[in-house]
Amino acid sequence: MSTEIKSALDSIQNQVDAAIKKVNDQVADQGKATTEARGELKSLLEDHAGIAKDLEGVKGDVQDLLQKGVNLESLKAESKSLGEQFVESESFKTFATGNSQKARFELKNTILTGGDNSITQHDKLPGVVEGAFRSLSVFPTVMTGSTSSNIVYYSRELLWTNNAAGQTEGGAKAESVLTFEEVSTPIQTVAHFLKASKQALDDSDFLASYIDRRMRHGVQNATENQIINGDGTGNNFSGWLAAGNSTATSPLSTTDIYGLTNKMKYEVMAADYMPDFFYFNPVDWAAVESTRRGTGDAAFVAASGAVSYVNNGLTPLLWGLPVVVSNNIPAGTVICKSRDADMYADRQSTVVEMFEQDDTNVQSNLVTIRGELRGAALNFRPTAIRTGDISAIT
Repeated sequence: MSTEIKSALDSIQNQVDAAIKKVNDQVADQGKATTEARGELKSLLEDHAGIAKDLEGVKGDVQDLLQKGVNLESLKAESKSLGEQFVESESFKTFATGNSQKARFELKNTILTGGDNSITQHDKLPGVVEGAFRSLSVFPTVMTGSTSSNIVYYSRELLWTNNAAGQTEGGAKAESVLTFEEVSTPIQTVAHFLKASKQALDDSDFLASYIDRRMRHGVQNATENQIINGDGTGNNFSGWLAAGNSTATSPLSTTDIYGLTNKMKYEVMAADYMPDFFYFNPVDWAAVESTRRGTGDAAFVAASGAVSYVNNGLTPLLWGLPVVVSNNIPAGTVICKSRDADMYADRQSTVVEMFEQDDTNVQSNLVTIRGELRGAALNFRPTAIRTGDISAIT
């Protein structure tokens, strides 16, 4: 309730109390109490009509209450004028029929107080309780470039055989072999849309900004997933796990996850690249951290030296490499990768747009909200990305 409304009601309360006190005092004087009392009541009701007119100026405050959940019909039913409340009171009816020497009426503010008030007052928390936003932890580890075309062509080394060796004087020199292949990767569009009420967007700046954030995150999360899992068919990216873009590490004789990941790390190094990250699904990384040494030994294997932590414990290291944990990594698969292995080509960064003239929006007073980006995953060095099947460890 606004300060203006409360002040007006307090003023009315004071007027009523003063008038009723005067009536009661006059009733004690039997000779002229009835005539003056009725005259006073008539004047009071006329004043009430004027006060009710003045309260029309506070309709904006009532509208604020409606926005917060107050029912309009209930408000109208409860908010009778003071004159109406007074003449409908049992005390006045008894006084008017001559069965009582005084009339007492207690003003009851049904909006502010009262157990029988049908308008429930409730707290309104600001903003929106957000849903889960998947952490985009993989995207920041990928090199990013830009393009202005709808397709990206690049040449990558296919074979390098280094036959450089010591030579005899006058003898034939050794010939090395270097071949390339041409690769073309089309730019893909990642997009989605939803519809929202125009009134809802107009009435709440926070709701509009929240929808914008949700739409942007949805596009970016789908893109991160495509960089990892896109199979290269149709409108999908050609991701790390697509055929030909990475090299599988055999889990045979690796015994456990620690042996497999150590092997993957050194296979990247054996291909003359420097590994930069391990990538795990949260379920698999939890198993790595919680594996114990064995029967009768409750110590964790990870604590023996394979796993350590930096950044105040927030960043785990496995065999000295940062571990990136993401739900976009398939459960049961571990990836070890050099940062130089690939690049994301950005054609159009994430854009969120709103359209009123779409479908039946004008008829339904809706707005179509679209989020999209355009880009491509470029895979340069398949031997610099190693994948491991955790379930196949022997």
